[in-house]
Amino acid sequence: MLGAVVAIAVIASHVIGLGTAPPGLFSDEAGFAYNGWTISHFGTDQFGAHWPLFFRSSGDYKGPVGVYLEALVTLFLPLTPWVIRLPNALGGIALALSAGWLAWRLTRSYAVTLILVLEAAFEPWFFHLSRTMLEADTFTPLCYVLALAALAGGGDRRLRSWLVAGIALGAACFTAQPARFFTPALLLIVVFAFRRTLRRPALAALALPVVLALIVLVTAGSAATARLEAVSVFKGSGLIGGAWHVLTDYLQYQGPGLLFIHGDSNRRHSTGFEGLLFVTAAIPLALGVVAAFRRRGEPLATIALLGTLIAPAAPAFAVGVSARRDVVVLPFLLVLLAFGWQALVPWLRLHRARVAAAVACVLLVSVPYYLDYAQAYPNRAGPAFEAGGLDAVARAHELAQGHPILVSRYLGPEDALVVLKPDPTSGDPLGSVGVQVIASPSEIAAAQPGDLLVLTPQDTPPSDSTLLFQEVTKGPTSLTGAVEQTVVVSVYRR
Repeated sequence: MLGAVVAIAVIASHVIGLGTAPPGLFSDEAGFAYNGWTISHFGTDQFGAHWPLFFRSSGDYKGPVGVYLEALVTLFLPLTPWVIRLPNALGGIALALSAGWLAWRLTRSYAVTLILVLEAAFEPWFFHLSRTMLEADTFTPLCYVLALAALAGGGDRRLRSWLVAGIALGAACFTAQPARFFTPALLLIVVFAFRRTLRRPALAALALPVVLALIVLVTAGSAATARLEAVSVFKGSGLIGGAWHVLTDYLQYQGPGLLFIHGDSNRRHSTGFEGLLFVTAAIPLALGVVAAFRRRGEPLATIALLGTLIAPAAPAFAVGVSARRDVVVLPFLLVLLAFGWQALVPWLRLHRARVAAAVACVLLVSVPYYLDYAQAYPNRAGPAFEAGGLDAVARAHELAQGHPILVSRYLGPEDALVVLKPDPTSGDPLGSVGVQVIASPSEIAAAQPGDLLVLTPQDTPPSDSTLLFQEVTKGPTSLTGAVEQTVVVSVYRR
């Protein structure tokens, strides 16, 4: 009965309010959505390429798992923020349930299993990832958790478990971009951890799907590694400066500031209220590290320790600290949490007062977080998620009367593509619906009389233009703050 209640709570929390918290629809989310819609209705991406593996978008490439999942849901559902975010929400639900499966195979404890389901569903890092569609972020840890669960609890004695693990790791290569670089490292970690018992047939079953996936990625070339040079810490910093950035970023990824205090500074990746994990998770995590070290002769303990140490290294080579780049560490944190709770639960059960105190501590940190998520975060994150961009483009199109619509480069073309749904086979989808993306401020000044301009606060409208309407966020930006109004998008007529 309790398990059913937990499952219902996980499912409901991941789909309720999905279109409004976070607010709006960021351009990356819209890019996934429009390409998914064009695939499901025309069999092409937004540039007319038929059934590609990677999808060219504004400035980068979208991975196949996210886009093809969007194609599946938009085949019969409308292009709304709720629908667009549904694949990652379903991935988050599956991740939480898979974490429970992993915990059961590791501990055979019903209590630890339920706790791990709750951890993977409601810790801020996991919860927030499942409510955006910036990439197929939840599917990377999902694939890794499935691979580890298949091998845990004696699963390594069966060849089919190795095949399941290999297929899961191979599939991970096509999820979020960090998995394309970390999956080979994880393969080596798994082989090292099981080196004493791993036989050739099992090694082949594990490695072959990953090798095939890597061959596909190498064949795809730049499409699979887009923007790597642009975000490298060595660009403009030199070897020594870049190495220093790698070290400092790596320490931040492993530090309490990011994990337990303030989280990611980017409001698309983290709310800014508490850390990526609740501070109460620090205790079972610390106990889990100790337990894993003591059990380091066990393959899953070795994998958890090495994975936790190595996973943040690759993200550290990119400029800045990003919670989304570090999603590859989440499965190892779950293993450590399972070990930690396995040690903690018997101690808590000795006295009911201990259980009550533990529950009270968790509620003390989690309730304010979710109140903030529902009431203040949507207002605080409005500019980051371009809240009102979809409505602004739709209204501008109604008011255009045949005149061009010039859309700010800070919004990009994706909102217009999602709202207006132009035919991608026309050769110029945006042009076919009268939309042009502003490439430079000079194009704003060159707008002709009657043209509509969809601008952000970063743009300067022409002095002789008329403000038609604005899209704003209005409400408190903190639990204790007053109501604030923030202009996100303004629409002018020249």
